[in-house]
Amino acid sequence: MPQPVRIAIIGAALSANKGAAAMVESVMARLPNEMGACHFDVLTTYPDADASRVPDGVDAAVVGLQPLRLALVEFPIACLALIARTLRLPLFWVRSRGCRSMLDSAVVVDVAGISFADGRGFAIVVYNALMTGVPLLLGVPVVKAAQALGPFQSVPNKWLAPLVLRRVKTVCARGARTREHLDSLGGVNAVDVADLAFSLDEAAGLPTVVSLALGSIDSNFIVVMPSAVVRGIFESKGGDYVTAMAGLISEIRRTTGHSVVIAPHSYRAGLPEGRMNDGPVCREVAEACAGDAQVIGLDSDLTAGELRHLVALGSVLVTSRFHAMISGLATSTPTVVVGWSHKYREVLDDFGLSSLGLDSSALNNPSEIADVVARVLSTRKELSQQITAALPAVKVRSLRNFSAIAEAAR
Repeated sequence: MPQPVRIAIIGAALSANKGAAAMVESVMARLPNEMGACHFDVLTTYPDADASRVPDGVDAAVVGLQPLRLALVEFPIACLALIARTLRLPLFWVRSRGCRSMLDSAVVVDVAGISFADGRGFAIVVYNALMTGVPLLLGVPVVKAAQALGPFQSVPNKWLAPLVLRRVKTVCARGARTREHLDSLGGVNAVDVADLAFSLDEAAGLPTVVSLALGSIDSNFIVVMPSAVVRGIFESKGGDYVTAMAGLISEIRRTTGHSVVIAPHSYRAGLPEGRMNDGPVCREVAEACAGDAQVIGLDSDLTAGELRHLVALGSVLVTSRFHAMISGLATSTPTVVVGWSHKYREVLDDFGLSSLGLDSSALNNPSEIADVVARVLSTRKELSQQITAALPAVKVRSLRNFSAIAEAAR
């Protein structure tokens, strides 16, 4: 019997950010259709939390690759490996768990979602370069699966992005703006795709505690998914995010009469708020709306598939999380986005819905967003049909990711 093809996955985790989990799970579910039996090593920042999150029936191992380990252990070893490769010396001596996992793999799949983008901060760009650079130094083919990239104007992005991206086997551009940014670099082997998570299966149901909570409100509800990332952006400009979101929900209730479900799309139980944890900000928003019995907050660590099912149950989705938007579109649920990057609109463009992609500054006038939600609700049937009509072509482009990965492995 042939041995499974070994695949290393970097740039995401199975816990915390459920958008990242959706991408990892999509790779593990769909890639065997292209390549036959596969063994996956998930190189993750959260190995302890991720160990229990490996989907049933998947041949996978979780490998710890925390940022400090990446910078202080794996990167120096990868640099030594490059010297050894240049001198045509064997690499049997490489034993660090991250580098060894990559060396033993036919291809490394980077599912970072967004990388090398101006405005994300010096440290994150350097982290992007280290994460993708280590397997390149080891001589292992790398595919950057469906992600948003660029622009590449700020320091150190304008130096590191071309240095890394021109050496990647294939960069899967998730939209027209990303493709324009890559073309501006020159020398990047790019292919146009749709997001990996369009290939994710929706869960059949929800945990009992969540179903019971939903039973306490009207069945015609609107799902609102706040974001710790957008909170940081909004409050850096002097705004009060929790007050703005509570005001938006109040206006949605007033203009539509529909009940509202507040839910986190990134969740780390018992930990403080952060880029990967929307739980605390969702709790604050729910507390600010506690006077309305038709507004509930869900404080549960749902899987990516369960979150997709929750979105599908809603009449409209209002979100600031990218992969929550993907779940809305994948389930033909009309979706209003309050975001911060070109990565949202370039996906909405595929459905003719770019007008529903708003900047986070729109939260300064919550009633205007509520008016958009009300208009969407009034044309819900037509918008749902519009999304459904566009989905087949988008899903075909999503599958191109797996073809690119299989080709790189060969």
